[in-house]
Amino acid sequence: MTTSQRQVNTVGAGGQDALAMTLHAIARFLRTVRHRSGILLLCLVVSGALGTLYYVTAPRIYQSKASLFVVQIGSGVTQDSVQGASDPSRSMPTFRRLMADDEVMRRALERLPERFKQHFSELTEAEAVAEMQKSLSVSSDFGTNVLDVSYRSTDAKVAAAVVAHVLVAYNSFMNDVNRGSSDKNIERLEAQFAEVTKELQELQAYRDELTKRSPDFVGVGDGESVVNLSVANMKHLLARLSEAQQEAANAQATLETLRQAVANGEDVLQYASELGEQVLAEVMGVSGQSVFQTTQITQDLFDLEAQLQTAMKSYGAKHPTIIDLQNQIATKRNFMTQNPAMRMQAAEENSRGYLGPKLIEKTEQRLRMARQQVAQIGQDIRAEKTQAMELSMTLREIQDINREIERRHEYRASLTDKMDLIDLTGDTFIRTEISSPPRVNQLPVSPRPVIVGFLSIFFGTAGGLGIIWVLDIMDDRFRAPEELKLQLDTQILTMVPALEQFSGEGFNSVLCHVKPNSTEAESFRGLRTNLEFAGGDTGRIVCTSTEPGDGKTTISSNMAVAFAQSGRRTLIIDADMRRPGLSTLLDLRDDKGLSVILRSTDEFDEAVQGNLRATAVDGLDVISCGPRPVNPAELLSSERFANLLAWAETRYDQIIVDAPPVLAVSDPLIIARLVDGVVLVVRPDKDRRRMVIRAAEALHNVGSNLLGVVVNHLSGSEAEGYGYGYGYGYGYEENDTHPTDERRQPSHNQADVAVSLSMIGSGPEPEDSADKKAA
Repeated sequence: MTTSQRQVNTVGAGGQDALAMTLHAIARFLRTVRHRSGILLLCLVVSGALGTLYYVTAPRIYQSKASLFVVQIGSGVTQDSVQGASDPSRSMPTFRRLMADDEVMRRALERLPERFKQHFSELTEAEAVAEMQKSLSVSSDFGTNVLDVSYRSTDAKVAAAVVAHVLVAYNSFMNDVNRGSSDKNIERLEAQFAEVTKELQELQAYRDELTKRSPDFVGVGDGESVVNLSVANMKHLLARLSEAQQEAANAQATLETLRQAVANGEDVLQYASELGEQVLAEVMGVSGQSVFQTTQITQDLFDLEAQLQTAMKSYGAKHPTIIDLQNQIATKRNFMTQNPAMRMQAAEENSRGYLGPKLIEKTEQRLRMARQQVAQIGQDIRAEKTQAMELSMTLREIQDINREIERRHEYRASLTDKMDLIDLTGDTFIRTEISSPPRVNQLPVSPRPVIVGFLSIFFGTAGGLGIIWVLDIMDDRFRAPEELKLQLDTQILTMVPALEQFSGEGFNSVLCHVKPNSTEAESFRGLRTNLEFAGGDTGRIVCTSTEPGDGKTTISSNMAVAFAQSGRRTLIIDADMRRPGLSTLLDLRDDKGLSVILRSTDEFDEAVQGNLRATAVDGLDVISCGPRPVNPAELLSSERFANLLAWAETRYDQIIVDAPPVLAVSDPLIIARLVDGVVLVVRPDKDRRRMVIRAAEALHNVGSNLLGVVVNHLSGSEAEGYGYGYGYGYGYEENDTHPTDERRQPSHNQADVAVSLSMIGSGPEPEDSADKKAA
């Protein structure tokens, strides 16, 4: 099992223990109530008598009720639309308070007929108003517009008359308040209307001024869309900036390429378009003069060829004129053929010496112009941006002014509506209607017999239970076996009723010997059974009590007889050498006994045999207390007493030691350490709770084994409270005869009765006890 599981189990066990203790406490208190039921009954009788006396002597109080429905048209306040005061349910607390106002009560008192005013004749006006306010009750359900008005009086007719006139006075008061405030409301509304109109004019003038100062706004006005020209300019400038930046980037790239081509001696004619046609023609060798010359020669060729064709018609091929013309044509064609090559050669020379630097110069100039354009456009953009921000702020301000102007228009319209409403309704902002008129109720509301009876029963029961609880707290005695089990943390071995006293001598005065078949003897057989089935060894037992007079000697003697009757060799030792109850009971007060054995210097077996006595009970021997010593505690602490117990253990099946009370002397604590267990005898009718707890703690402190408690001397209501009597309906008749061996060996019926008795207080049997039973 994990730690968390153990914690959960521990918490669960603690909760179950707390619940069990609570249930035990409740059950115990209920038993106490039953035990002291006379106190509860007396309290109920007294409470009932007082309730009856109150009902007979108390004055009869009558109540009259009425309901008033409230309709609110307006509150007469200029800010209704803002405050939302048109909902009358929000004003119901105010209406309730006004209903009980001094002025309303005074008006109602003035309107009362003379026959009803006599009810207040002995009071002044202020006292009468206070008395009416005290008896008047005004309420309203949440979320409703209905006022519930009630009035209590010793006269039913007076109650109804007061309610009726209070409603009339309230309606009159509200109407007077409304009418008295109409002129002031109109004046206030007109003043606010004028103020709002003035504010509207100022706002409109300011808006017009802003519009004039911002010519870049087109269409500024009510309901029109606004276009900011600065925004359009910004877009155009951004487009130009992008083009200029692209141009600068291209010029920079061309310049770097030209410089590299010139440095490498490469042809730069592909970049010549940058220089223009004139420069390019000069570079290529095709100036204006060369072009004219080429044109002239071409014209001459055309003329010479025409002349040659004409001459060919007149002359032969060998004619000098023909030959001369052919030579001229050949010369001019040769010139035309050689001239382009010369121009190409010249162009190459010009490209290397003139075109490259010229192109670089032109490209640098182009780059400078592009950069200047980028800078200029950027400056224009910054200026435009500043202007755009200023215009945007102005635009927002104009829009805010337009919204404020619209709100002012709406507010002015609402003021106009309110003034019209006041004129229309005649200032009646609150209208009331009696939904339930007051009636004369002939049945008194106080005192009511049902309520008086219920309170009498309640207070009588509460008082009786309280008195019983206080008496139970003050009564420091155990009232139930569960208390003994819980507070002493042990089991109840048996419960013994008050026993009959017998006049015989010796064991003839012991109940179990004289009347072994009586129902009282069954409690001792139950005690014997519980001890036999207790866990561990119980062969050596000491029987003690809290205080003298608890009956420990009676319990120990009867317990010894019960063990002897079961066939076990039993020895009972009277160890109370101060006030020996057992020796006195058995009439064995002489010079033999325990004190002689403990002080003797003779051989131990000889000393014991000389002080051991047989009894009239078969299998039962006794060692009396002997002469009273001066040091009983020292004798019991000696090694000789321990040797006595060891000697007895070898010869007897059961050893019972009758010891003094625990709280009286230390003798029982000394003996308790030498035996197997302790039986504590308690008398609930005399032993105090604290004393019993101290005795149990003293036994635990010395390490003794407290086997359980014997509840002794139960009688009357105590026996009933402890559940005594359960299981005793079955027993033996006095005239039944049984053989001696059968008496010494209890029948199955006797054992069953004893086991059932033990279940009353001992609870479930331990595991080792169950093993013994199975064996």
